[in-house]
Amino acid sequence: MARTKSSFTLISRDEYIERFLTANPSEHRSDVALRLDAAIAAYEDDRRCSCGAAIWIVGSAEAGYGCFTCITGDATPDNDYEIDV
Repeated sequence: MARTKSSFTLISRDEYIERFLTANPSEHRSDVALRLDAAIAAYEDDRRCSCGAAIWIVGSAEAGYGCFTCITGDATPDNDYEIDV
């Protein structure tokens, strides 16, 4: 079950992968998991966006390591997903 914190909707790694695959059926589970796990590891290692902010795990798994604002151009998330780590 997803919950909300800091304008993100927090979601488990496995639930996010399921939702991602439903929306992107041509993707392979192993590839999605590998990208997501790399982004989680980077976050846990305190990897930072080029602007200095903490990286957004979900976005970083798809667009390279960056914060929500640098990846999307939006100032704040509006219930966008983030992995609950």
